[in-house]
Amino acid sequence: MLVQIYGITTAEDAEAVDGLGPDHIGVVLDEGIETWDSVDEATARAIAAKVRSARLVALSLSTDPARICRTADLLQPGIVHLAQAAEGMSPQAVARLRRHLAPVQVMVTIPVRTATDREVARRFEQSADYLLLDTAHPTTGVVGATGVTHDWSLSAAIAASVDAPVMLAGGLGPDNVLEAIRRVRPDGVDSETRTSRPDDRRRKDVDKVRSFIELARLVSPPA
Repeated sequence: MLVQIYGITTAEDAEAVDGLGPDHIGVVLDEGIETWDSVDEATARAIAAKVRSARLVALSLSTDPARICRTADLLQPGIVHLAQAAEGMSPQAVARLRRHLAPVQVMVTIPVRTATDREVARRFEQSADYLLLDTAHPTTGVVGATGVTHDWSLSAAIAASVDAPVMLAGGLGPDNVLEAIRRVRPDGVDSETRTSRPDDRRRKDVDKVRSFIELARLVSPPA
């Protein structure tokens, strides 16, 4: 079971989390698009330098290929995560960007709202190396980093219908990751808000991260 930890905003947290052995560590570079978990270029570089065992995932909120490429050039990640591609780019545009970025891989967020999102996922499965299934907040519509779960039966249907590896996100933490895996059977799980410190959501709670990783690793990925 792949484990991805997001919301790294300091080099100190990057080093501590990397030492716990997740597969992926995610950072959000400030691209001029408002989000609470982004960091500036200097901090992003410092974080990247501390990620030595895990694969660095660079999230881009942009749908402009040139801007996405600048983010990739700056951080030199193993994976570029396109958070808005499903609603702002065509599968063909993502495929072209993927070819340009290679050997860097591409992850595409699929917001999970209704049963029709299975068709969205199927449109992008050939354009991406990973699909990340995430919550669209029921009130604000914001996708990602909300701490809110979604209807896992919808994600289970997507995971069962696509060939691309599926990462499940959206309100996952040590308290519910095993149930989420049991119900969805993803290839990997992602955590941000529920492995953050209660006094500062921009910092990681190392004990929660450790517990999340250990619990997720109890489960084998789907065959």
